[in-house]
Amino acid sequence: MTTTFIVLAVLLFLMSFLPSTTITHWSARIFDYVRIQVLFLMLIILIASFFYFDEFKNEILIGQVLLGISILYQAYIILPFLPTHYFRKSGEKPQHEVTLLSVNVLQSNTDYQKLIDLVREYQPDILLTMETNKAWEKALEAIEDQLPNFLKAPYENRYGMHLYTKLKVNKIKEHQFLVDDRPAIEAHLEDSKNHRFVFWGFHPPPPSPTEKPSSRQKDGELMQLAKLIVKQDEPSLVAGDFNSVCWSRSSKLFAEISNLNDARIGKGILGTFPVRPSIFRFPIDLLYSSKEIVVNSIKILPDIGSDHLPIFSTFSVTSSVDHSNKRMEKEEKEEVEELIDEGEEAAKEEE
Repeated sequence: MTTTFIVLAVLLFLMSFLPSTTITHWSARIFDYVRIQVLFLMLIILIASFFYFDEFKNEILIGQVLLGISILYQAYIILPFLPTHYFRKSGEKPQHEVTLLSVNVLQSNTDYQKLIDLVREYQPDILLTMETNKAWEKALEAIEDQLPNFLKAPYENRYGMHLYTKLKVNKIKEHQFLVDDRPAIEAHLEDSKNHRFVFWGFHPPPPSPTEKPSSRQKDGELMQLAKLIVKQDEPSLVAGDFNSVCWSRSSKLFAEISNLNDARIGKGILGTFPVRPSIFRFPIDLLYSSKEIVVNSIKILPDIGSDHLPIFSTFSVTSSVDHSNKRMEKEEKEEVEELIDEGEEAAKEEE
């Protein structure tokens, strides 16, 4: 049993620290997604070890130290996303809010009415859908009376995307970053108070044994998007299925380069995938905003038959001008360009 304990401690130690390295292969990146589950597993094993072992030999103590270090490290990464807003003094409720519903529908899901009913119930100002193909596009015609402005980018490869809104649209366009059949949407919108902002819908590919063997394409597209945001004068809001957890190295780098805030910080982890089993959920449907866009609330909505849960958020636009000083340092520029180059190379190799 001592050997089993040591092996487990070493494996869990590696699982805790591997995702923080620059290794891009899915076998290393996958442990980033399950940090919460690994944390609880380590806590159980560490506590059990104090009751199970009668003698604390050196190897047992080494295993316990490895588990202790790993637990502290995992907690350090996850801690900023705990719901601390419950302990803060609530201010006045914003007089004007914009609402957003963002959901990966799962292309093979044909229970269209569940999403339509959700839209009718929550009446969002903006609806972003991912994995929506022609069949979904046809079904969602039912909500076009409610959300009359839209951009449709249907694809049959699980990367289709549709944006619907009742807000004024000043400009809207579809982007492709590394490949021609994986869209992102840029929409220049204006709320009822005439505050302008740029909304981005984003859905890069995941590193997994069934998708891309590495995270290079995902990371490259994140950096391409960050570069575009840096150049804009209006505040930005980015939503979508990032296929990257909010605490990952690439997600943090994206926030740093684009100078956007992660809406989950202080509001809760809010796991969205997979729907079942719920114990394995992790947060990959993300939301980022400029400081001029205050995300007031973010919550998970009921299952619509997809493998992702929908996200409903409210936010307030306080200015039409992005006041941040978005200037990348030389080292940042070099890292961004390197990640983009690696993404382009991966797109040639993996597609």
